[in-house]
Amino acid sequence: MKIKRILAFLAGILLAVSAIWVTNQSEQVSASVFQKISVPKKFRGTWYYYVGNGKVKAYKITRTKINLAGCADGKAGVYKYTKRAFNAKGSLDYYSSHLLIKTKGNRMWISSPHGQTSAAYVTNNRKKLYVFVTTWPNTYYKSKSAARKNYKADSSMSRRGKLSKLVWGD
Repeated sequence: MKIKRILAFLAGILLAVSAIWVTNQSEQVSASVFQKISVPKKFRGTWYYYVGNGKVKAYKITRTKINLAGCADGKAGVYKYTKRAFNAKGSLDYYSSHLLIKTKGNRMWISSPHGQTSAAYVTNNRKKLYVFVTTWPNTYYKSKSAARKNYKADSSMSRRGKLSKLVWGD
């Protein structure tokens, strides 16, 4: 009789531990949700952006990392954009290490889980990269001199609507 009580008690503890484990699993992010992906070659390289007062800042896009002003800090890994990955549950620290991308032709959509989506468009000759982080496009160039020379033309309001259609594909 005593052995049956001990076995029933152990079974109850095992059942309770299993229930707690299953309950906590739904809050954690499964590693299979995020699938590693490479940034296409046409977007990679060092891009230059005019920051003012004759100064140009360099930003790099590598196979596994994206570093652009207002878009990413270069510390996040690049993963395939899926609805499941975008809606994944996890901590804020976990989100900061993941950047989701989706590419089609010369366009690339960039976002973090539960975050704002940005769009990037690279020209066919790979000399300009347009990035919409908010409603205003940032134009990056492959050379410092081109970034210094063309910043006034890029800030023109008349080009904003045309660039928005080009980048977002509207």
